[in-house]
Amino acid sequence: MERKPRVALILTGGTIDSVGTDRLDLAWYLEANQRLADGELVGRVPELATVAEVEEIPFRRLPSQAITDGDLLDLVRTIHGIFEEDRADGIVITHGTNTLEETAYFLHLTLKTDRPVVLVGAMRPSSAISADGYLNLLNGVRVAASKDAAEKGVLVVLNEDIAAARDVWKTDNRRVHTFRSPELGLIGFADPDTVIFYRSPLRPHTWQSEFDLGGIDSLPRVDLAVDYTGFDGSTIDYLAGRGPDGIVLATFAGGRMSAGARRAVAEAVEARIPLVIASRVPGGRIVANPLGDGAAIIARDLPAHKARILLMLALTRTRALGEIQQIFDTY
Repeated sequence: MERKPRVALILTGGTIDSVGTDRLDLAWYLEANQRLADGELVGRVPELATVAEVEEIPFRRLPSQAITDGDLLDLVRTIHGIFEEDRADGIVITHGTNTLEETAYFLHLTLKTDRPVVLVGAMRPSSAISADGYLNLLNGVRVAASKDAAEKGVLVVLNEDIAAARDVWKTDNRRVHTFRSPELGLIGFADPDTVIFYRSPLRPHTWQSEFDLGGIDSLPRVDLAVDYTGFDGSTIDYLAGRGPDGIVLATFAGGRMSAGARRAVAEAVEARIPLVIASRVPGGRIVANPLGDGAAIIARDLPAHKARILLMLALTRTRALGEIQQIFDTY
């Protein structure tokens, strides 16, 4: 008899295992401190046993907005340890939805494996009427157990949709269909009868990427600023004065900037601080550098919060602006 796939389950917290005081309680929405006990989430989805041999791996459980760069490094080490010990054919990570796409993209760029790694979450707590986390967990395990999910990088599975980590956005504060890939589309579906893929990510990822975190105990510090009407650039001045390793600016469509931002960006670049210009608009690419080639780095189609992830990793490789721009053009 062919054995079932082995799927390791790492719980990092979030709404998926939060508990309200009753089925209509909204206190979890503000601060989800009450959690299911260890093993309880898996116990509430007995169908998991029909799909895979699921092993819950201890980690830390906290709201996703509380996750730090150090937590991300520890998560990478935990995943590498599981695969190096050959304890699983695939991994599912439960995660709060607020920063799920950032964690997914970080893992997408840094994990050295071709085995499936899937992030799942929920928009409703485990105690709610029509809680969505149980089905998301089951579908995440189904995807992680699928041989077709191999070599596709890190995946995000919610609401029966399968998205690539680089492309996915949280697009709604409340609705269960919040995770979408509005520009490039989903790559597959976890339908009731099968897990089906229609395309694969083409940009380098996981074992193909140049980023190696072995021996790295901390990540470069990259700060993020936002441009707006009437901005005087003082936020960028302040951040630059703190001596960051890099700065990301979320500005207007096409990389256009207010006068204050343009002045502050130019001064930060003159001070040799790597600075990435990203667009606040969720669709399309920045096609030209507003300061001229080589003056700053443009994020192309990456949103600012994902550009921050990529800049941190790029700075583990180089501080040359041309090389960093090539990294942004590649990943």
